[in-house]
Amino acid sequence: MKVAVCLIAVLGCSAALPSPNAVYERLPWDQIKGENVYIEPIANYTVDQPIDGRIIGGSEVTRNSRPYQVALFINGRSFCGGSLITRNFVLTAAHCTISASYVELVFGAHNVNNQETTQLRLTSSNIINHPQYQSATLRNDVALVRTPSSVTTNNNIQIITLAAANAGTYAGSTAFLSGWGRTSDSSSGISPVLRGVSIQVITNAVCSGTYGTSIIQTSNICTSGAGVVGGCNGDSGGPLVVGNVQVGVTSFVSARGCQSGLPTGFARVSSFRTWIAQNSDL
Repeated sequence: MKVAVCLIAVLGCSAALPSPNAVYERLPWDQIKGENVYIEPIANYTVDQPIDGRIIGGSEVTRNSRPYQVALFINGRSFCGGSLITRNFVLTAAHCTISASYVELVFGAHNVNNQETTQLRLTSSNIINHPQYQSATLRNDVALVRTPSSVTTNNNIQIITLAAANAGTYAGSTAFLSGWGRTSDSSSGISPVLRGVSIQVITNAVCSGTYGTSIIQTSNICTSGAGVVGGCNGDSGGPLVVGNVQVGVTSFVSARGCQSGLPTGFARVSSFRTWIAQNSDL
């Protein structure tokens, strides 16, 4: 099986770390690249024709309706999503931060390209990548970023509950995926406004039919791409939520494109609940 792994614009940066409350110099907005990893499907599939996308197939969310969502500008050059899991920690994907020197965390944002009054911006170099993260298979694709100071919660900035270690598979559940990722395969850059889509959780058996058992493990959770919905570049690290509980961390999409109609893959939060607790104040 061929595994195509393409990290989008993971660039190191040797600049000095700014103060925690500083907004460090970034590339111009249209040069910020959304992180994503692509996995090559193991077989040929006939899928629906692509439609004009939003997150992919979603729409702009109501302003600050997902107050747990965090934006991550990595080394001033690339972008991922994340979620606030305690007042001191953000959960994201390891493939986003494995090469990071520092991260600007933006809380309470809707239009992340603007300085909104609801926003809190903090800069951190305290990054904990899962020690068993494997870039070839995307095993253990989770990471934590510790904030330089405790985040004060309010109506626009809130903590998300994580799935318990003994949670079920969630297969058949309707989940919600949100992020600032690209809106289609033809998009030139990430979305300035937060978008989201309701999406169906599928069984790992169905998902491994697309990506193979060497990629899809019990520590993964997948959503259906039927109807051409899912994640895209820049959504990586962001939350997949069922009800008010985060069940997944956005990890990868098909190498055939975000609009291929194939599943989106996530790190399963319940599988990493113990590791998260051991490395944070959860």
